[in-house]
Amino acid sequence: MDNQDYRTTYARHDEKLKNIYSTLNRMEKQLKDLNGSVGRHEINIAKMQVWGGVALITFPVIVNTIMRLM
Repeated sequence: MDNQDYRTTYARHDEKLKNIYSTLNRMEKQLKDLNGSVGRHEINIAKMQVWGGVALITFPVIVNTIMRLM
């Protein structure tokens, strides 16, 4: 192989690496967006669990109070 062959091979590998790195950057961006979505969903689930716990305690108390008043 002469110098020109090495240069063309190097140029092809360089282009392939650029494509790989750009693909990786896009994937990392998508993963970052997904991780943010997962975090928001976990917060929403925790909120619903808190509201469920509050409802579990207060509804029987309210129903009991109404039944005693009747």
